[in-house]
Amino acid sequence: MSQSEPFFFKTVLEYLVMINEQSYSGIGRQLHITPQQFSDWIKKRRPIPQERLQALANYFGVDGTVFVDSNNFVEHLTPLKKADIHILLLEQKVARLEAERAEDEDIGPYREKKQKLLKERAEQYRLSKMAGILQLNDERINRIVDYVVHELESGRVEELEMKLNKGEE
Repeated sequence: MSQSEPFFFKTVLEYLVMINEQSYSGIGRQLHITPQQFSDWIKKRRPIPQERLQALANYFGVDGTVFVDSNNFVEHLTPLKKADIHILLLEQKVARLEAERAEDEDIGPYREKKQKLLKERAEQYRLSKMAGILQLNDERINRIVDYVVHELESGRVEELEMKLNKGEE
């Protein structure tokens, strides 16, 4: 998941449309959704009504909760959400291949990609948690984070690990 991708998508719905190589108008025609409705949803002017949400979920083959929040407004596309979508799509692909009794050598690359994405997701999760901690703007927390970062950059991982293990005893 490169930061230098040529397109920037603000919402999960926009991203799902793109990775499925569709257009809003094409999906709209199939699901009887007007361009104005799509625009209002993407710009978060109004929530997606439940019946439209279900139609979109069925269309994309995902659960509706993948692209809306608890109030049915489209979710922002975060690196974590992007990883979740890719993992979900890979799981669906593997399930289809298994149902078709495909050879392990045909399924293997998808499983490997999923493992890579799971690692990337864990990294994104750590980054988002750290960003949340730093946004607290608590001087004590900032000093602790700065200390830990300095120790890690200085190569004192073992010393930090020993301190951590002592604290757990």
